Amino acid sequence: MNLLRHLRPEMHIWKNIEMKSIIRISCVTLVSLLWYCPPESVVMAQEAENIKVRLPIILEGDLKTELRARIEAYVATVHGDIGERVMKGKVLVTLDAPELGATVLRRQRMLQQAQAKLSVSEGMIEIANAKLSQVQAARQEQQALLKLKMSVRDRYSALVDGGAVQREMLDEAVFAVSAVTAAIAKVDADIVAAQADIGAAVNEAEYAKSGVDVAKAELRHATVQDQLRQIKAPFDGIITERNVDPGQLVSPTNRDGKPLLVIEHVNVMRGVLTVPADDAEMVQVGDPVKLIGFSEAGKVTAPGGGPLKVSRVSQTLDMTTRTMRVEIDLQNTFDEKMGRYQFLSGQYGSASIIKREDN
Repeated sequence: MNLLRHLRPEMHIWKNIEMKSIIRISCVTLVSLLWYCPPESVVMAQEAENIKVRLPIILEGDLKTELRARIEAYVATVHGDIGERVMKGKVLVTLDAPELGATVLRRQRMLQQAQAKLSVSEGMIEIANAKLSQVQAARQEQQALLKLKMSVRDRYSALVDGGAVQREMLDEAVFAVSAVTAAIAKVDADIVAAQADIGAAVNEAEYAKSGVDVAKAELRHATVQDQLRQIKAPFDGIITERNVDPGQLVSPTNRDGKPLLVIEHVNVMRGVLTVPADDAEMVQVGDPVKLIGFSEAGKVTAPGGGPLKVSRVSQTLDMTTRTMRVEIDLQNTFDEKMGRYQFLSGQYGSASIIKREDN
């Protein structure tokens, strides 16, 4: 007991020392926290105040299309595979359908025949016009001759009464007038016949021309059908799906329903957000956007190099999910060394829509 009495003062001394140390350490810690925390917490608080909404975002290609066969045929060759970058107009799939090529040749021959028939009809029009010109010139000659014969007849008629000209000469002059008049009547008939020939030739040419038009239309249709053997890339992009191989029978209504190829244009990506109905009215086109959860998210720009902004707002709510679709355009760069794009279609992350300074 005496020993304990002697130890108690020392124990009190140690307790005081420990308490002072704890207080000193706590003060140092508190000062450290006050020193380091305020800037970050202030920034985070400011960002939180400026954020309208933060939501998950999924990236999609700016353009996406499914390539399908429009005719029933066997696949001859496939000129692309997944991950391959293709240019607009490149032939990706060739179908084997020789009957379509034969149809094109047949339509070409039919067009040539129709054009030859039209040429003949146009030649008949020229011949008929030439004949009409000829008989019209002949009528003018006969008309001039008729005037001459009539003047002779009239002169002889005046001279016969005075005995200066014999009656036979007058009769011959009268007969000559009658002959020329008959010749003019025949020429008039020839003119009518030539005009009828022209009309018939024109009708035949019109019919032949319509035949040419029909033949051209049939050739165009056959050519278009034959061109369907080649399935081409509709735009610059990358093949993201392939469901076709050489020798495969394809048709517009494939049993499995899968497309032959899927192409996406990913040079520009669409970031898609689904904004809940309660927050939909806060989001506007042009609002600044900040990406979260993407590599080098701070370096992402809009197409053309500008800052990220809300590009499109659907202005309507989905009846099932009660959300509004919002899209953000992003520039997607291709890394030649890595052989891939910066962003991938289907990639997930988060995006914060920031309040604008003018709001």
